[in-house]
Amino acid sequence: MEDFFIANFANFNPSKVTYLEHLKRNLKLAVPVMITQAGQITVNLVDNFMVGGLGGRFDYVVDEQLGKTALGAVSLGNSVFMMALVVAFGFSFAISPLVAAADARKNKKEASQIFAHGFLLNMILAVLMLSILELFCPLLYKMGQPKDVIDMSIPFLRIMAWSMIPIMIFQTFRQFSEGLSLTLSVTIATIVGNIVNIVMNYGLIFGYLGMPRMEVTGAGWGTFIARISMMLMMLLMLFTYKKTKSYMAYVRFRKFQINIFRQLIKLGIPTAMTAFFEIFAFAGAAFVSGYALSESMEDIQSAKTNLAAHQIAISLASATFMMCLGLSVAATVRVGYQLGLKDYKTLRSAGLSTIFMAAAFMLICGVLMVTFRYDLPYLYLDNPEVIALAGQLLIIASLFQLSDGIQQVTLGALRGMQDVVIPSVITFVSYLIIALPLGILLAIHFKMQAIGMWIGLLCGLTISAIMLFLRYQKQTKKLIYENTRIPACR
Repeated sequence: MEDFFIANFANFNPSKVTYLEHLKRNLKLAVPVMITQAGQITVNLVDNFMVGGLGGRFDYVVDEQLGKTALGAVSLGNSVFMMALVVAFGFSFAISPLVAAADARKNKKEASQIFAHGFLLNMILAVLMLSILELFCPLLYKMGQPKDVIDMSIPFLRIMAWSMIPIMIFQTFRQFSEGLSLTLSVTIATIVGNIVNIVMNYGLIFGYLGMPRMEVTGAGWGTFIARISMMLMMLLMLFTYKKTKSYMAYVRFRKFQINIFRQLIKLGIPTAMTAFFEIFAFAGAAFVSGYALSESMEDIQSAKTNLAAHQIAISLASATFMMCLGLSVAATVRVGYQLGLKDYKTLRSAGLSTIFMAAAFMLICGVLMVTFRYDLPYLYLDNPEVIALAGQLLIIASLFQLSDGIQQVTLGALRGMQDVVIPSVITFVSYLIIALPLGILLAIHFKMQAIGMWIGLLCGLTISAIMLFLRYQKQTKKLIYENTRIPACR
């Protein structure tokens, strides 16, 4: 990591940083992460495209309701699974900065100890989340969703729950590798996982390639097998790359130290909670969007339509959001590095440059989303009612993703400043006090269903973006002011 920064910042005059120079440095950090995120997006999109194609243009079975029901089932299953996954991921994010610090000191033993402790912690979390998901499955029937949707969703969710183990092993390897400034291995493993996922989904969902037809359950098994392949590929490369191989030689699982666990937990909890608040709001949005207003057949079919449209729109919005995570990582690294140099003016401009880049990127994506709002949903399924509603939701999505991109990258910048407590409070209020209750009120009480829920999300995310941006402005100005004051004469 130290060599990386020397190469990028040597002979660099911080007092004369232009936004063009910031742009170049931001992209150097963000692009590798964006490529990896693009791979993760591909896995999610493939699942949705193929599941939505059941009973339709991809299938030899003709059933116009099957794709809509299946897409709703995957939406609910993924919503519940992601709540557990982001909590576990939040703790794992503490591994890479600690490994990077040890690597900068050329302390292989310390870095290896952090990896071993992180691996054990992640495995405990994986088993804990797996158990919670298994216990939660029967409760889905109490959530006011159509019964046939839940019948499809529970087997899918149980398979996804067991995939928690390989994905957390992969995530541990990933954070260790990124902490050593090795991102290529993560990209390769993700590409391999994507290929496996596409082939297995095609075979297991539809019953092609000599595989059994399993429909929604097949999507779960395809993802499970893909995650195992990613885990194995990362393991292979850890023992193939010269640098990682030399570190792995020091890994021991016999002696554990409380202080290392404490470090990982202290860094991981605020990040995990911030991510949990947001994913809880979006998971809640899926249940609210698919809530049947009554037990009549008309309202049950309407609930399925709303849930399928929600899944399409959130899948597309998530794709652009995931790309913004690369800029969020760049913001954390750039701001954190300038904090170490105590160059607070460059710190401020570095963070602002990534925020402006995210806003510009999301604005372009929003225009494209509105322009093709009826074409993009057709990639998932060919149900006219679902496509029409998804098109309306994408108009709202084009607005809220601008706020979502700004708040995500601003969170990254604040994390670089080691400011994590107040941002967590801001996200809690924005998501759980404003977005979710307002969405429930509009969706159920005013019977606006998915559109009402998405208006609630738009309001919550916009407030979050504004408050976090003001927090960044205040904190950076405070740093500059406190370190440029002329001492009083005595």
